[in-house]
Amino acid sequence: MKPARFRSTLIALAACGLAIPGPQPPVTRKNKESRRADDNPVVKITPLGTHAGEFCRNDRALLFEDPTGVRILWDPGRTISGGVDDRLGDVHAVILSHAHTDHVGEVKPNVASPGTCASPNTVSAAPNTNLADIVAAKNSAFYGGGELAGYIGRKVQNIRGTAPPACDASGITNEQVVPRSTPCATALRPGGSNTVRMTGAPAGVKIATVPAFHSNGISAALTDDPGVAPGTSAYAGSETGFVLRFTNGLSVYLTGDTGMFGDMNTIVKGYYQANLMVVNLSDTATLGPDEAAFVAKTLVQPVSVIPSHINEAATSSGQPAGARMLRFLDQMTDSGINIVLPLSGMTRQFDGGGNCLNCP
Repeated sequence: MKPARFRSTLIALAACGLAIPGPQPPVTRKNKESRRADDNPVVKITPLGTHAGEFCRNDRALLFEDPTGVRILWDPGRTISGGVDDRLGDVHAVILSHAHTDHVGEVKPNVASPGTCASPNTVSAAPNTNLADIVAAKNSAFYGGGELAGYIGRKVQNIRGTAPPACDASGITNEQVVPRSTPCATALRPGGSNTVRMTGAPAGVKIATVPAFHSNGISAALTDDPGVAPGTSAYAGSETGFVLRFTNGLSVYLTGDTGMFGDMNTIVKGYYQANLMVVNLSDTATLGPDEAAFVAKTLVQPVSVIPSHINEAATSSGQPAGARMLRFLDQMTDSGINIVLPLSGMTRQFDGGGNCLNCP
């Protein structure tokens, strides 16, 4: 057991530097230079939450940018102001874990009155969802599990007047070249994958689906006529997690909302060799902080972890503050795994090994 002073230092590092460093190799000129962000291809990851510089209750959305320029948005939820949000820029692909309202976004931020990190204010994004508005505005390729491609495709049709086609799936890697001039929508189910490649680039980002254990009902408020009976949800198929393999070698496991299962070790770690994990840990509806720590330390064993979907004001002035956040950090002490806090608007750069290169 480490002294309390050292444990406090670890938590302070998570607050100020956004990463708790694990064991590192001896600093030599060779490995020091190999870790410099400006010398190596890096994946940029930008959390898009409700309050700049914080990790807040509604925050789920992450924007990934591959070294080739491919930009992928994950679970936009309730924290992006639709397709007009000036933080987005180009969005070549949008990925959705499941259809629950806090992931598709039945509401969006109230810019005029943002509320607090613990209780953000919102305005309605119904009936077509925040996610569909982004896909329609950005001519994005949409990927989701279960029956979500048809569902989101219909929402995009409501906005644009034309149903989006299935995304391209050319060659052995099921390739979609971007940017597109119109949206598209494709279902990916466990074992399936597509590759999103920038025009002119030699390689692209692989988007692969893996199982998750949760649920995937569509809220009655977000169904088109004739809707569903009161008290029921529309069918959306199975919920999913995803693995993103970037062109620099980074392999990111996006858990989505899920409980624990053995495939996290045999498939996510054993086959996909994920070295960065984004873990949802709000408890009651998904992994709690203790379970998330077990998954990270025992099943997936990534180099770095980004906590997400925590359903609390997890930071204050950028420092860990929430009960779940502090519990997770406590459980991860001595794990040797880097913890990178998803502070809204702060772009972090990752090398192919899962190391954050610009976390102080």
